[in-house]
Amino acid sequence: MKISIQALELAMTPEELTKSISEEKLKQIKGKGVLQAYTLAHEGKSQPKVLGDEPQLLKWTRAVIHRLAEKIKTGTKFFIGHGAETNDHEGRKTVGEVLTSFVKEIGGKLATVIVGHFPNKEIVDPYDICSMEADIQTEDDIVGDINDVSGIALGNSHKDSPAFPGALRLSTVQCFGETTIKPGEGEKEVALTFEEVKAAVRSMNIYPRQLFTEDDLKQDRTFGKVFESNETLKAENERLLKDNTEIAAKSKEAIRKTAISDSEASLNKLMEEGYTDKQKSYIKTQFDPEKVEDLSDDGLKKFLEESKVKFAETAKLFGVTDSVKPKSETSTTEDGKDMEEQALELIGAVSSNKS
Repeated sequence: MKISIQALELAMTPEELTKSISEEKLKQIKGKGVLQAYTLAHEGKSQPKVLGDEPQLLKWTRAVIHRLAEKIKTGTKFFIGHGAETNDHEGRKTVGEVLTSFVKEIGGKLATVIVGHFPNKEIVDPYDICSMEADIQTEDDIVGDINDVSGIALGNSHKDSPAFPGALRLSTVQCFGETTIKPGEGEKEVALTFEEVKAAVRSMNIYPRQLFTEDDLKQDRTFGKVFESNETLKAENERLLKDNTEIAAKSKEAIRKTAISDSEASLNKLMEEGYTDKQKSYIKTQFDPEKVEDLSDDGLKKFLEESKVKFAETAKLFGVTDSVKPKSETSTTEDGKDMEEQALELIGAVSSNKS
């Protein structure tokens, strides 16, 4: 079936445009009109006009985008608008021709790009979108192959609605020629006005980076302030980052000191229930807040549980129990201490040495 499809618009630099054309061809067209780049299609969805039928939504794969670039012939003609319900060329004026086609990633999508030569810039300048006239094969709503691209119609985005979203011209480059008049041959050199220079720069799509270096912009009275402001903000950001790091470190140190100061009282409170006097006595001899990393309630609870286990294991070696014996059954040493009191002291000393 015959189908009309508009292009996708995104920026393309003049350098990219001219590099896509052979040097020989550039020499042939030098001084004759303009080069303009368009996209014909991109991967995704489009809603083109189908001759003799209602518009339909079509899906374009990366493979068919490559195929489209291959099928477009050098010399394919550009026209202003489509024919009346036909893609025939009879009675339609040619305004340019395709020089090359290729694929390019644009906005995260693979697109078919064409570059055309247009002898008369004034005629084509208002037309910023294009639409291919093609014979394609589809299966349901998926484009399977491109049989032929017979022509390309130009349109104006203010009047025409493209099938692909945002369809506009990619780039324009004028084909300037060299003057045949040389200084000293009876002709005076013509001085361009500042406004003429500005207009030429804009019409040639020249970017500031192509004319000036970064150092040039830094020396400029207007743009230089942007660089100065950026450096000031950068220095201020680095200072604030350093201050925040120091404040965080001091805050962490202060919190740690407070935790150490309060740790003994917190430990005693946690041992109010569920601990015998012997266990408490042993645990207190083992507790060194400087060596306990986590002094929160959860951290202290973990320390207590571990200390309970250590006490049970060590006390077993010394024969110490948690039961209370009558005084008459308690053995004493020569210095008057009962045997268990002396064992507890030994437990604390041995455990301290181990830690």
